[in-house]
Amino acid sequence: MYQDVDEALAQWVEAYQANININEEMIRQKAAQFMERLHPDAPKFEFSSGWLAKLKQRHQIRSHRQFGESGAADTEIIEESLPRIHTILDQYALVDIYNMDETGLFYRMQADNSLATRQLEGRKQNKERITITVCCNVDRFDKLPLWIIGKSFRPRCFKNINIDNLDCK
Repeated sequence: MYQDVDEALAQWVEAYQANININEEMIRQKAAQFMERLHPDAPKFEFSSGWLAKLKQRHQIRSHRQFGESGAADTEIIEESLPRIHTILDQYALVDIYNMDETGLFYRMQADNSLATRQLEGRKQNKERITITVCCNVDRFDKLPLWIIGKSFRPRCFKNINIDNLDCK
């Protein structure tokens, strides 16, 4: 391999690892750019998985998870409440018991792990999101349409999408 391309890649990772989440494909693309700039007449080089593994080993580049906000449910309270919940639910038929849950879709958030030479501090993430609710009865025969809840009437993630064609509210 070309030592100057190798060193340029290592310096690039070191310089940008705190600002962007680096993945293997980005390293391959950057390697091709450095190769083109530093050795324009060189034959086409294949940046294979083996090459990438050796590069990462030479420069101690590993996958690191960026830790940010975290929280946990109080499992003791849950365990204490379950018998009472079961007693209440036993009074109803399965077709009459519904469960609704929501999840957030952070459509602009970056991944929380990155290839880097050292553990990185977390950084503020873009938390622009929509909330999606899912609801069905216990026997799964009555599945209600998804509800999508956003801050605006038409969230940006639905730009150029005909919402009427989606099976949701």
